[in-house]
Amino acid sequence: MKTYKGFLIAVLLATVLTGSVYSQSNSIRDITANKYALKNLIAGIHSENDGVKRNSIYFAGYYRVVETEDALISQLKNEKTPSTRILISLVLYEIGSEKGLLEVKNLSLNDEEAKVRRMSTHIFYEYLQNSMASDFGDQ
Repeated sequence: MKTYKGFLIAVLLATVLTGSVYSQSNSIRDITANKYALKNLIAGIHSENDGVKRNSIYFAGYYRVVETEDALISQLKNEKTPSTRILISLVLYEIGSEKGLLEVKNLSLNDEEAKVRRMSTHIFYEYLQNSMASDFGDQ
């Protein structure tokens, strides 16, 4: 039953996102304005099915869906799979989430996996480099 539910969520998510993107020339704002599309994306981020979860996280970053920030941060805190924690960190960087990048910093200091600590350190360092460069560019 779990597999069927995960599969159904994946199909619905793929249908909503690809159908909206390819059938009309809508911006991502138009897609996320649909409450069901955003709800499905957030449900996918919290899914127990790893494939659905990773694809939903990826789509949130690819389309820079800022409305998923809280769901991503929540999932980062509870995620057990190291590669998914790294993916969430990259997506939080991609959408420009300051609150999320503070969690990435905590991950870089406290995660039990060396690879996760190393990758999150690099992601946070890149964020600091970009924010410092933009601060100097504004003067």
